[in-house]
Formats: sequence, C-alpha cells, structure tokens
Amino acid sequence: MHSQDSTQVIKKFLWRIRFFWQNIFLIGVMAYSISFYYRIRMQTVTKPLSYLSVLNWISFIIALGLAISIFQLKRKYFRPGHYETVLKDLYTQNNQLDETQITRQFTRVMEKKLKLVWLLAFAMILLGVSYFWITFDAWNMHVYFIVGLYSLVINYPRKDLLINVPYLISKLFLTYQKKE
Repeated sequence: MHSQDSTQVIKKFLWRIRFFWQNIFLIGVMAYSISFYYRIRMQTVTKPLSYLSVLNWISFIIALGLAISIFQLKRKYFRPGHYETVLKDLYTQNNQLDETQITRQFTRVMEKKLKLVWLLAFAMILLGVSYFWITFDAWNMHVYFIVGLYSLVINYPRKDLLINVPYLISKLFLTYQKKE
C-alpha cells in the first residue's frame, strides 16, 4: 500500500517538473530561433570588434565551466547510490515520517538538483544567443545551442530515473524496522 502511494507521489512530481522542463526548453529554443531567424533574414556580418578574440575565449571558458558543472552534478546526484543516501538521511533526520512523506521530501531535494542542471543548460543556450547579439558571430551561438539543448534533452525528467525510489524506501523501512 505504501509503495503505491510513493509511486503516485513520484508520478505527480514528474508531471510537475516536466512542465518546468518544457518551459525552459521552449524558451531556449525560442531565443535561439529568433536569433537564427534574424541572422538569416538580415545576413549579419561579424562586428569588427578589437576585443572579439578575448570575448570569444571568455564565452568559451564560461561554456566549458557550465558543461563541466552539468556533468559533475549529473554524475553526483542522479544515480541510485545517491538516492539511497538521501533517503537514509531523510529518515534519520525524522524517523516518524511514513513512506509517502519521505517520498515527498525526497522529491523536493531532487527537484532542486534537476532544476539546477536544466538552468545551467539554459544558461549555455543564452550564452550563445548573447554572444551572437554582441558580436553577430553565429558560430558560438550554434555550438552552445547544440550543447545546451543536448544537455536539456538527456536530462529530461524520465520515469526510469526515479523508478527504484519506492523500492529503496520500502527497503529502508524494512531495514530500520528490523533494527528496532
């Protein structure tokens, strides 16, 4: 019975955060599309800026930092071993909670991590768009858009990402009930 409630909490959670993901995705694609349309329509030429190469390197370093941050966050937080650690921490902080309440608290913790990854990917798209509007050099805009969009797509809030959480919670409760 409890794992069914946990499953329902996770389904509602996924539905809610998918809406956020879709908005981030749509805004990123629209920002790129408007810039790309302007580039094609106006046939822009790169502005002759004396600091263009410095700006190019700065944008590259920022983009690289964003990509590494996304990679590190994904590697650290989106794996079953981390889920188990978070669930144990939540249970030890308040062992009066039932499975549904722990699932809700777990989804709150994971929501912050997911949103951070998506916002970093969105920032990469906006970095490329901003670079284009400053310099009218479209190359970085295309590259940063592809990398940012790819990061958004591979970090889509899938059901299989959290499918083991009800099992982990049930296992956690069984483990702690045996100790008592």
